[in-house]
Amino acid sequence: MKAAFSGKLSLSTKRIPGCSLQLHVKNQQGDDITLGQARREDFFRIKWQLVDTTFYDSHGPEFTAGDQMYVNFHDNGEVNGKLGCNDFTAKATFTGTHLCFNDAVLTTRRTCSDKIMKEEASVLAVLKKSLDYAYWAEPDALSMSLQEDLAFPAKETGFTFRGIPPR
Repeated sequence: MKAAFSGKLSLSTKRIPGCSLQLHVKNQQGDDITLGQARREDFFRIKWQLVDTTFYDSHGPEFTAGDQMYVNFHDNGEVNGKLGCNDFTAKATFTGTHLCFNDAVLTTRRTCSDKIMKEEASVLAVLKKSLDYAYWAEPDALSMSLQEDLAFPAKETGFTFRGIPPR
């Protein structure tokens, strides 16, 4: 990296429809490095509503809890939110376009309908597995997807989120 970014560098930008602005850095040796934004500028200020689960290219039914199932990411790696009935907390590690949840636990002990409780338990069980997810938060839309990154290019299960902008 040090060699790639040493000496005289030239910078250029390119906007690709549906993607954020890309920055191209070219060094004296002719190496062209493309830097892209993995998440929206306001990513950490958005409440991310958990919409459904995904399996390969298909989506499961939307969660019954609706806007009561959401995640708040914080730039210090903390995650909190609600999984239907109960609040939860976890830690998130971002590495490029990868995200890993760790130490997911419920912080309240409320009960509600059986269906919502089952959905909550299912989501919490997945978060507790500390899986490596590939994520993409659309730069021009309030949506994000997490896909379990088992082995490139196989992406099997994941979650879909809808962003609720800050008020």
